[in-house]
Amino acid sequence: MVGYYRSFCKNFSTVAAPLTDLLSTKGVFKWDDACQAAFDSVKALLTTAPVLAAPDFNLPFSITVDASDLGAGAVLYQTGSDGLDHPVAYFSRKFNNYQHAYSTIEKEALALVLALQHFEVYVVGSATVTVYTDHNPLTFLNRMCNSNQRWMRWSLVLQCYNIHIKHIRGKDNVVADALSRV
Repeated sequence: MVGYYRSFCKNFSTVAAPLTDLLSTKGVFKWDDACQAAFDSVKALLTTAPVLAAPDFNLPFSITVDASDLGAGAVLYQTGSDGLDHPVAYFSRKFNNYQHAYSTIEKEALALVLALQHFEVYVVGSATVTVYTDHNPLTFLNRMCNSNQRWMRWSLVLQCYNIHIKHIRGKDNVVADALSRV
């Protein structure tokens, strides 16, 4: 059940990290206080009412995205008729071991690529999707000239989406920031 509903649980990958770490064959299985706290938190995520709004494909979508040393987080939302931003879906994912070595801009760009791929069913073919990030260099992503093969692959992925990247202050990027951290 947890696996099925994970995409609707805010901050799931970070909350469940101690439990998913137990699945590694390299370490010893040891249930400690952090695991018990994660288990209780996951139960709470599944038993509280979701605050997600149903998507309206006639309205534009927005995404806030952020990365930390641990992982990526993003929120897909729409502005409702009440003028408030309503979340449609959440995304969070831990970085792999090799992704931990990425530079800050690479982690932020990877978070953007992963979020767009995750929300693809909502944003492909829609009008312009506004992406908000607290990492200002990402706003220049579509104008970068770089021979790095990773950047070139990510640029090709981003061409499938009609996105407009805007910078917001870090203190205003609260939800995506929380999704990317412990």
